[in-house]
Amino acid sequence: MERLAALFIAVCLLSLVGAPLAHPAHAQTDTEWREYDPDDELAIDASDGLSDAELEAVVSRAMVRVEELRGIEFEDRPPVTVVSREEFQRQYAGLGGNASGERSAFENARLQALFLVGDDENATAVRTENMNTSIAGFYEPATGEIVVVSNDADPRLNELTLAHELVHAYQDDRWGLAGYDAPTQDGSGGQLGLIEGDATYTETLYRERCGTEWECVTPGEAGAEPGEGPGRPANVGLLVLEYFPYDAGPAFVEAVRGAGGWGAVNDMYDTPPASTEQVIDAEGYPEDDPREVRIEDTSSGDWERLDPEDGPAYDRLGMGAITIMFVNPLYDSDGRDPVIPADEWFTYEGDEPPAYGMFDYGSRYATGWAGDRFVAYENGDELGYVWKLAWDSPADAETFADGFDELLAYWGGERVEGDTYVIEEGGYDGAYHVAVEGNTVTITHAPDTDALTAVSENARPGSDEGPPGSDGSEADGSDGDSEELPGFGIAVALAALVGTGFVLARRR
Repeated sequence: MERLAALFIAVCLLSLVGAPLAHPAHAQTDTEWREYDPDDELAIDASDGLSDAELEAVVSRAMVRVEELRGIEFEDRPPVTVVSREEFQRQYAGLGGNASGERSAFENARLQALFLVGDDENATAVRTENMNTSIAGFYEPATGEIVVVSNDADPRLNELTLAHELVHAYQDDRWGLAGYDAPTQDGSGGQLGLIEGDATYTETLYRERCGTEWECVTPGEAGAEPGEGPGRPANVGLLVLEYFPYDAGPAFVEAVRGAGGWGAVNDMYDTPPASTEQVIDAEGYPEDDPREVRIEDTSSGDWERLDPEDGPAYDRLGMGAITIMFVNPLYDSDGRDPVIPADEWFTYEGDEPPAYGMFDYGSRYATGWAGDRFVAYENGDELGYVWKLAWDSPADAETFADGFDELLAYWGGERVEGDTYVIEEGGYDGAYHVAVEGNTVTITHAPDTDALTAVSENARPGSDEGPPGSDGSEADGSDGDSEELPGFGIAVALAALVGTGFVLARRR
């Protein structure tokens, strides 16, 4: 569970550390920004950046614009700083997280299970590389500061990024973002679907006014020459995973607002979505909670279940992550050998993607998801895991297993005996046992076939039977060991992605 929850926008990370950026705009505790009107035109020249006074004016005007669009009132003005990407990378080098020991091993195992980061890579390092080229800005709850990141050597403000982060500042002031700390990937994705969805939807409304009703400060206006874009991310699959709340979230918020106004959106902060499934299918919110799934520890020999001190010893990966696992070959192969083809993934035709809702997360291999549980094991430098998924019906379970068979084949897997597969080389090498029993599928991974039963005694090569006598949950719906465990905390920084939608969009 890599806490896509440190950075609320397209990249959500483990934690935000690093020295504070110098000279933020001075925080205001009065309401002087309300001296501005949303349609005010400012006598400024943004082509070579903004002076402190000009930045203060633009921030003030942006605040009243967000107030009008979102139906809110700010209590105070957050400090705002604009920095170059080079300066951001230098001063916030630790933003990608600093997981070590069992937590680092767990993160690596989880992303290996999703076929996003191979065993020859470090998940934290890959995430940091992605983030360094992706973030357009972030809000830091610990200090209440907004930082806007510019691709230009002489930093220029992007007012749309500012608007996005102002929504996060309001969210934090009213509801306290640090309290949204679901301990699992899927639970965090549900909460982020609301938090980032709200900010991205409001940013989209803001964008629609710019250039028509409103004058806006964005890179390239007033004759400025914008800097080069950030380029292709280090790991597109991981970026797709982290982009989920920015694409599915706004559509979710739009649906809720359409049914009950901004008041209904505000009410959700008391009961945020419990899963990515609830964000994908707004009709399932809030009643359709995920099922708790149990995994008994039957490891043996030198294999031990990872139990990090600073986080839970389990994860729930969720419907959104499952779909992205199957989508990743589309990007990895540049569209030549997909498991989910482009016309099933993209929701639009042509070359111009929508502001959000670009992707269909309800893939046939994820439809019918009811819950899952992931646990990881370690033996020296070797990793293994057990991932158990519950489905609405045996047919849904079989469909997922069929898709997983195709996914293994894409990454080089070959069936060796029964439902046991081996990938001989590459970042996902090792043995995989896939057991289908009723409405559950259990995937066990180990370095080789001999180690499968040491990770889980139920992963017998040549057998396609899962653990006897269990549909994956206790009779009372509990998972047998679902004590409350601390997560990383959902809110450490709220960030915005630079051009991510276009990186991930349909390309001809």
